[in-house]
Amino acid sequence: MILKTEPLLTSLLLIVSVTVQSEITQPRFIISIPTLAVAKQGQKSIGGIAYLVVQGDPLEQPVGPQIQFNEGSRALGVFKGSALGPQWKEAARVATVAAARLLGEDPRTWLVTIKEVSTAYKVDGPSASAPLAVALVAGKRGVTLLPGMALSGAIDAEGRILAVGALSEKVQGAAAAGFSTILIPAGQMRTPNWDLSSLSQSLGVTIIEVSTLKEAYERMTGHDF
Repeated sequence: MILKTEPLLTSLLLIVSVTVQSEITQPRFIISIPTLAVAKQGQKSIGGIAYLVVQGDPLEQPVGPQIQFNEGSRALGVFKGSALGPQWKEAARVATVAAARLLGEDPRTWLVTIKEVSTAYKVDGPSASAPLAVALVAGKRGVTLLPGMALSGAIDAEGRILAVGALSEKVQGAAAAGFSTILIPAGQMRTPNWDLSSLSQSLGVTIIEVSTLKEAYERMTGHDF
């Protein structure tokens, strides 16, 4: 996920990392989940944390999935919802389908409203789609996410977690924000661009590779699916 920040904004908003207002029997849920992001400041990339606030509602007719993006509203205090680029929005649609399929539900009956909360004025890229899918599954099941844990990854409609970029900067940003466990796509611990194993030791954080939505959900909630 690439953040294009205003010049004077050098850090991302930290809010309560996990909020769930849901019961399995209730049709509506609201949940928030942290995402790893990279802010472009001139020629430099700086990792940080953003948050997704997600609301799920049922549709009376199977005409979805319908995805609503809360962009620019001040519904969460003084912080506006970031403007979301086309890649971000398409990845959100795929994440919704993946979550519904894992739960054995028809995604056409889902209405999902999403707000990305950070200091960025524009966000794009698919790397928040895996966290979004985890939030949707947890919200639907009424399960609380574990604190101190964050995930970066794209996702496909079958629930496979896919590679993303700038993980070195994202891990550093997460560690600076106090996160102790970071989930990344399988196969990305070491690449020609970084060695996250050495980085994790220097930062004192745990990095875990995950390959599927089910695995990421179980790691982030502590519950078997």
